[in-house]
Amino acid sequence: MQNIVIKLITKERRSSESMWTERDLQTMLDPQLFYQGRLIELTGGVYSFETYKSTSEYGDLQLDIVAEVRDKNEHSYSVEVTMYYDDDMEEDRFDYYCPCNYFREEKDLCKHCVATLLHYIHKPKKSLLTIDDDFTPDEPKHTFSRIPLVELPEDNTSARSTDYGMAQLLRRMGEQENWLLTSGSIAGKIHLEAILHTDTRYPCVSLRIGENKMYVVKDIAALVNRVQTGQWFAYGKQFGFTHQLEAFDAESRPLMEYFMRQFEDSDAWYNFTSSREYFLRHETLDSFMDVVRTTGIYLAPYTKSSKLWYPVDEPYRKSLQISSVEDGIELTLEQPPVIYSHDWQYVFSDQKIYRISRRNSTALNTFEKNMTIRWDGNCFIANDDLPVFTRDFLPELESVYQIQKIGYVPEKYLPDEAAFRVYLDLPQQNLITCDLVADYGNDQVYHVFDGSNRQKDRNRNIREEAKVAALISSYCNAIDDRTGNPVASSDENCMFELLTKGLGAFEEVAEVFISDRLKKIRVIQPPKISIGITMKEDLLNFQIESDSIDLDELAYILSKYDRKKKFYHLKSGEFFPVEDTDLDTLAQLQEGLMLTYEELASGDITLPKFRAPYLDEQLRQGSFLSVQKGKSFRELIRNMKTVEDSDFEVPEKFQKVLREYQKTGYLWLETLCQNGFGGILADDMGLGKTLQVIVFLYAHYIERQETHKNTLIVCPASLVYNWEREIHHFAPELTVYTVAGNVEERKSVLEHHQKGAIFITSYDLLRRDIELYQQLTFAYQIIDEAQFIKNATTKAAKAVKQIASDFRIALTGTPVENHLGELWSIFDYLMPGYLYSYKRFHVTFEIPIVQIGNPAALERLQKLIAPFVLRRLKKDVLKDLPEKLEKNMFTPLTGEQEDLYRAHVQRLEVLLSKQSQEEFNQSKIEILAELTKLRQLCCDPALLYENYQAGSAKLDLCLELVQNAISGGHKILIFSQFTTMLDGIAERLKQENIPYYVLKGSTPKQERMQLVTAFNQDETPVFLISLKAGGTGLNLTAADIVIHYDPWWNTAVQNQATDRAHRIGQKNKVLVYRLIAQNTIEEKILRLQEKKAQLADQILGGETTKNPAFSREELLALLQD
Repeated sequence: MQNIVIKLITKERRSSESMWTERDLQTMLDPQLFYQGRLIELTGGVYSFETYKSTSEYGDLQLDIVAEVRDKNEHSYSVEVTMYYDDDMEEDRFDYYCPCNYFREEKDLCKHCVATLLHYIHKPKKSLLTIDDDFTPDEPKHTFSRIPLVELPEDNTSARSTDYGMAQLLRRMGEQENWLLTSGSIAGKIHLEAILHTDTRYPCVSLRIGENKMYVVKDIAALVNRVQTGQWFAYGKQFGFTHQLEAFDAESRPLMEYFMRQFEDSDAWYNFTSSREYFLRHETLDSFMDVVRTTGIYLAPYTKSSKLWYPVDEPYRKSLQISSVEDGIELTLEQPPVIYSHDWQYVFSDQKIYRISRRNSTALNTFEKNMTIRWDGNCFIANDDLPVFTRDFLPELESVYQIQKIGYVPEKYLPDEAAFRVYLDLPQQNLITCDLVADYGNDQVYHVFDGSNRQKDRNRNIREEAKVAALISSYCNAIDDRTGNPVASSDENCMFELLTKGLGAFEEVAEVFISDRLKKIRVIQPPKISIGITMKEDLLNFQIESDSIDLDELAYILSKYDRKKKFYHLKSGEFFPVEDTDLDTLAQLQEGLMLTYEELASGDITLPKFRAPYLDEQLRQGSFLSVQKGKSFRELIRNMKTVEDSDFEVPEKFQKVLREYQKTGYLWLETLCQNGFGGILADDMGLGKTLQVIVFLYAHYIERQETHKNTLIVCPASLVYNWEREIHHFAPELTVYTVAGNVEERKSVLEHHQKGAIFITSYDLLRRDIELYQQLTFAYQIIDEAQFIKNATTKAAKAVKQIASDFRIALTGTPVENHLGELWSIFDYLMPGYLYSYKRFHVTFEIPIVQIGNPAALERLQKLIAPFVLRRLKKDVLKDLPEKLEKNMFTPLTGEQEDLYRAHVQRLEVLLSKQSQEEFNQSKIEILAELTKLRQLCCDPALLYENYQAGSAKLDLCLELVQNAISGGHKILIFSQFTTMLDGIAERLKQENIPYYVLKGSTPKQERMQLVTAFNQDETPVFLISLKAGGTGLNLTAADIVIHYDPWWNTAVQNQATDRAHRIGQKNKVLVYRLIAQNTIEEKILRLQEKKAQLADQILGGETTKNPAFSREELLALLQD
């Protein structure tokens, strides 16, 4: 325990009834500590208070005090205080202890101990020396007589009392009810008034309270506590009341509430000068003035004749008198009473308190402070300083004070007006110097940037000189060390800004002189650029002319063009401004058409006709180009842009067959054909691309009698007979040859046929028979499922491009499945060279778009392909098509299946972690095979292990979905990439007596159509389909449930398979289930699909995912949970 001595307790006072007083503690202790302890005691924070008397080991009389103390944060502390009394000593002392942090760290008296002492002082008690007649100093030392003091009931230690917080709450509620019953006569009648004291370092406020007669509030903190706790208190013999906020009149309540808010913060104790006066510091003063705006306040010293002062929001200007005296002027500032907060000063005048901002300039604040504190309101300024005062400081004083001039005429001291001249020179290349001269007449000429004479020449208008100098300096980037003049040095941007904007700004404030050398470095006017476009046969002639810039230099600028540059420095030294020139449009043309420097410099460029749509679109972006378009060019562009209004008509036979979007598709095909372009019909799967082509062929062969022309349709082998059937169904008048069978049969068909025929063959057979086809010429060539030529290096892709044909069309719902090179390959078939060589396409588009995410490259590619790609989505054009719902069904691996999967994963992880990059590159085939095994284990370990009998969680889920679907009257398509998995599903279906059909790659092509027809017409509920063999070209709208048994890397392939059911003719909502083995590579595949399905959306509005071509790190990430 710590010890402290109280020197104010004397022998004479010990015999008094209240041996120690509050004043003793207040005098002895730090004021902050005292008031913090006092706040705790006032608010009832001291409870479970007990006192005991005893003798110390030295025979001294002592009193032990034990109490529980709770602070405002509801933290409770067990405090012990021991008081010692010695008749032989002139001083008394006490020991104390508290477990709070402050006591432990400072080893000094804390607020909780102070609260305990104050509680002891305030409790009624007898003298300690007479408290027990049986007590004598002769009792044995080191013993304690634990006898409670008389103020505590005898049974206090044994009875259980109500918890402290609840006791306080119940007491307050009881007092409030009592007040409502007994104090109705004073409700709303108690008045509280404030008195402001300004004779202290900080202003402070005291209070008076009463009804008819006013009483001084001797303790503001106690007043707040009484209101908060509902205490009754008497201020005089004839005035007392129960303190409730409702007791105060409406005028006084805001003032009472103000002090209650202040005491919510423990820092309020810092604001006491004494218990009856409260400091008003900075923000506290501001908020106090807001509160008393309606009630008013009195100023101390208060008398009966004192009047109220009211804060107002009216403007107020102190009076400043400027009087002319001998040798100068004298300033006299009015000094009304004033107090200050941080941001405001409060001026007292005519019973009003004016609030004036203190946020003035530093000079004004310094002036006011000195005038008020140091100069006693008066200041003298000599004649020599009057020009500076009048010019620089008087305007600021006039903005704040009410100026009264006596004999002082400011105009006599104002500086002379100057005529400014700016001299610009080019002493050397890339250096512009600026000299500013101020001419005041009478041979008073000053070089402004030479500041050596400014203080001597008091009549100079330094402020105006500085303003003009700052303007000139703002267009420069350096200082000439020799002259002090600003310069634009070695910075083309700075020089350009000075010449284009600076000169105009200088001329507004000065006369500008430019040296002959600088005049040669001029900014030329934007040149007028004219473009002429004509068309002859299949070529465009594109000519460029300029009235004021050499084409060779224009070509150089375009080859170095940067959109951020505002100008180009020509070889002549002149500046060529980019603004208002459409240079950006020309640069985009140069970039998009990949024009060479030589082509631009010649001004005469020849382009293929298929560049016309892009050229026209880009030129429309220019506002300042003069463009002349030839008649043939205009007609071509008009045809491409007004497809729906073209002169072509849908054949009468199909008017009621085609939907509106299909009619538009037919007209688009006709427009492309007429203008000699190829195109991609990229409609969503199931929107009838085949039908639109059939109508096109019907129009040419039947209505226009083009019986001398032949057509070649190339498609996957699985669709050859589907095309034949569709043509026979919709246009039986057409002559169709299916180029299938053995070599001799195919050769016979190609060599012996009538003219005006349509040949249908597969990609594989075309590749084999390419030599036979090279002898033929076709008017129309259509490739279906054009993604089959996505790899330009394959024989199939090379074969379709070798066919001699006049008009080429590609049909595909997924022009981009995996990468942009696929799009290039299709366009290389349609219009060779349109997207340039693949090497150039890869550098110009593929890398910037895919790897860098360059929006400009993406936009340029979109503009290039847009005229030749027609893509409609089902959700946009088939409003009557039932919706498609997709759901991922997760199932965990269990038992032996999980053990096998984890073992394979661990083996592959070990293999990858031990490999170098070179070893990884050499073993990719082996690694992909391991990945396939993991996927098979997810499907059913029986695919890998012949004797495996433990079952498959996914297969069980699949059969459960099938059984539920059949019981609901649905038909189901089940897709898998593993034909052996289809066999496993088929075996389970047999066991459950569920009929099914199976379509694999080995299924004969003619049999496939029979299976499709049968499934659509009979009652067989399940169709098992290999994803590769049956994912395209089939119409299976009898099914309305699709199950993807195992996920594939490519989302587009899965979507194509789904659209076998979700297409025109579907009447029911289609539900798609994707079966996913949880926490396996399948789940990672799903995430990859979601993450990487953006590229084709950006280019075409479709979707794509990446092929399984991973780095070693990506593969390891795939394997980790």
